[in-house]
Amino acid sequence: MKVCLVDAGIFIDDKKLLEPLYEIGDVSIYDGIPENIDELVSRAYDAEAIAFGLMQFTNEMLDRLPNLKILQFIGTGVSNFIDVDYATEKGIKVLNIDGYGSNAVAEFAVSLAFTLAKRTVLADRILKEKNWTIDGMKGIEISGATYGVAGTGSIGSLVAKKARALGANVIATDIYENQDLKDNYGVEYVDFDELFERSDIVSLHMKVTEENEKIINEKYFSRMKENAIFINVARAELVDNEDLYEALTEGNVGYAAIDVYENEPPSESGYKLAGLDNVVATPHIAYYTQEANDNSIKMTVESILEALKEPSQI
Repeated sequence: MKVCLVDAGIFIDDKKLLEPLYEIGDVSIYDGIPENIDELVSRAYDAEAIAFGLMQFTNEMLDRLPNLKILQFIGTGVSNFIDVDYATEKGIKVLNIDGYGSNAVAEFAVSLAFTLAKRTVLADRILKEKNWTIDGMKGIEISGATYGVAGTGSIGSLVAKKARALGANVIATDIYENQDLKDNYGVEYVDFDELFERSDIVSLHMKVTEENEKIINEKYFSRMKENAIFINVARAELVDNEDLYEALTEGNVGYAAIDVYENEPPSESGYKLAGLDNVVATPHIAYYTQEANDNSIKMTVESILEALKEPSQI
């Protein structure tokens, strides 16, 4: 059995996490995205299982990997990186992992709320420019603020709990209401309109589907409070980012924090949004902690081993 971690060396700080794979065969590890198809083939031609975390797999790449039976994404949104239907037709089992970085992302989302509420980035920038002023730096306190959480799955529910612990009044919206949040944390469920109208901070934690692409647009941005904060560490496709840009430049939305982009690295429009003074932009790092890294490798190894138990995958 040959297993290739084709671009994921950066995620592996403890090689002991890979020991179960070494017990079943040969394991090769590479850093960084292959520059072209030939380099990919050089790395992984004989591999029966490939784990990856950064690169995009084209159909042509799949065609040139004749032994490939398992393609394991070290993350959640695998459909953004590969044509799953095409791979499945070729007899390749496409796998992903879920929940490995839920707390990391939740903490990051709350940290962005603090950053914007306290105007920290602006203050840092001003002082490094050797200016001394408090103009435009009046913040808000999260305690007592209305903190809106859109989507209360594994990450959103953690954000709601953390915001409640900070003394915020937490409201949420989701198709499925979390009874624990309602009973034990005082979270009030409302519809989308009310969430955007009432919230001082809106934190987005929904999964993207064909039905909800760009669901958050001018309709909702126009309902937000003056100086309200919008945070997206979920999926860029949920948001009409042109509408968000206009809302931020026209004053309908006070501040935004963005960690996800429709193209990564961003296209020019993504950099345009990131370049606004009232935006804090980060390069998709919400999940990126030591703990989440280790969890992702453990879960990746477990996922591959579980798939190998199926006779068709051996």
